[in-house]
Amino acid sequence: MKIDSIWHGRFWTGDPQRPEAKTVAVHNGRIIAIDEVDGLSAREEFSFGDARVIPGLHDAHHHTMGTGEQLANIDLRYPAVTNLDELYAALAKQAQSLPAGAWVRGSGYDQNRLGGHPTAEGLDKVTGGRPAIIEHVSHHMIVANTAAFERVGATERRNYADIPGGRVVRDSEGRAEGLLQETAGEPIQFEAAKVTEAESLNALRLASQQSLEYGLTSLTEPGILVGGATGINSPVLNIYQKAIAENVLRPRMTVMPFHQVLHELELNADGMKTLDLGIRTGFGDERLRFGPVKIVSDGSLIGRSAAVHECYCGENANRGLMVVEPEELLTIIPAYHRAGWTVATHAIGDRAIDHALDGIAAAVEDSPRTVRHRIEHFAIATDKQVERAADLGVIPVPQGVFISEFGDGILSAIGAERSQGTYRMRSLLDAGIVVPGSTDSPVSDANPFASMHDLVNRKTSSGADFAPSEKVTIAEALRAYTYGSAYAVDRENEVGALQVGQLADFVSLSQDILSVDSPEISTITSSATVIGGELLHGEAQ
Repeated sequence: MKIDSIWHGRFWTGDPQRPEAKTVAVHNGRIIAIDEVDGLSAREEFSFGDARVIPGLHDAHHHTMGTGEQLANIDLRYPAVTNLDELYAALAKQAQSLPAGAWVRGSGYDQNRLGGHPTAEGLDKVTGGRPAIIEHVSHHMIVANTAAFERVGATERRNYADIPGGRVVRDSEGRAEGLLQETAGEPIQFEAAKVTEAESLNALRLASQQSLEYGLTSLTEPGILVGGATGINSPVLNIYQKAIAENVLRPRMTVMPFHQVLHELELNADGMKTLDLGIRTGFGDERLRFGPVKIVSDGSLIGRSAAVHECYCGENANRGLMVVEPEELLTIIPAYHRAGWTVATHAIGDRAIDHALDGIAAAVEDSPRTVRHRIEHFAIATDKQVERAADLGVIPVPQGVFISEFGDGILSAIGAERSQGTYRMRSLLDAGIVVPGSTDSPVSDANPFASMHDLVNRKTSSGADFAPSEKVTIAEALRAYTYGSAYAVDRENEVGALQVGQLADFVSLSQDILSVDSPEISTITSSATVIGGELLHGEAQ
């Protein structure tokens, strides 16, 4: 039989029945044989030599469009800028290169690193009358300048309205200072989101290129968005389809529609929530399919807007925000569940996690069926919440890399004691939960090896221990990024391991991740990335 390709190397398959292999045969994008290749003749034959080869990595919470947009914008992440003066200088340089009236954009600033939030007046001084919008590293708040407020009718920032589920920071005279948290930023975000198809395709191209360089062969987009404008029925889904058809976007995509764009099916008396034609979780193909419906129920931990039971340190009146009220969660989660959707609820604070679990419990009781509902982030979680998640079959989706990126700020925000239950991993696995790996890119860099490093070592950027009892082994971290993330979107029969019948996605590594010392994990890179048997990054002999 003439097949497409045969690949030689030191394969870690992720299959407990055959963990190691030397040869993988591929035809029509799938693995048709492992080691037993006698009698097979291939059009092409490749070797990775002595390099360790693993199944393709899957980021379970990767804002793909947002990642590309940030790559196209000015990078305001630390250490690209280390203080507010450097931030303003970077924006001034960009503004000088733009035509009058063009938007000045930047992404990734962190007030914990810079000493405070930028202000509208500070932006006004460096943007030459142009509208400016800069996004916080959490993607849960923005800072806009006066010209941006005026684009939406708020003259001199005086008549900008409050919005439920958000917070407008104001001065003593009631003017918006520039910082807009959660839904409060949406009018300006929507105005700034009027981008062209070419700009959107370029963003996906940049994100795709970075993903291949990182060894990411599958991504889960947790809420389709373009510069803050949500809507699966808007042209954004068409952009994903076009990007894949033209091979601009190469990783396999699972995309989540935001819950706001679902509607009741008029002919259904049960009040089911759906997209047009009754589309639901699972619709699509190997390259692009619908995943869960996404609900953002609370805010950001590093922005101190996540909904918590106990106030943030030094802020005796701040217990964060519920973006979707608990009573509504008890209604809409069961409605999506009845309609056949898997539900992914963004819940960071322990208060929000309780409400998300209540909604899932109500859904399962109302309409019993086997389903893998998710809680995105599951950040500040108690032992009782871990136990309850396991009992309900919920998939928590934590971000390991937040430990080094934001751990010091988290310790400052909620204290050392509460931080012991933050971004758990060990206790989730011990409870029998299959846990995926993710970065929340572009909130954090999408490098999966940096994230695995943090899951294993659990050290902040200053070197402080961060919930060390939640450490996992290298093998467990690797399983999270392969099988775990595939399982989280019901794709473990297609990707996540190297087995006969699985899609031929695998990655050759610069070092053997299974034998390096744990502090060295973050130095590993992808030397070659293969998707569907096609070499898309790096080289093979």
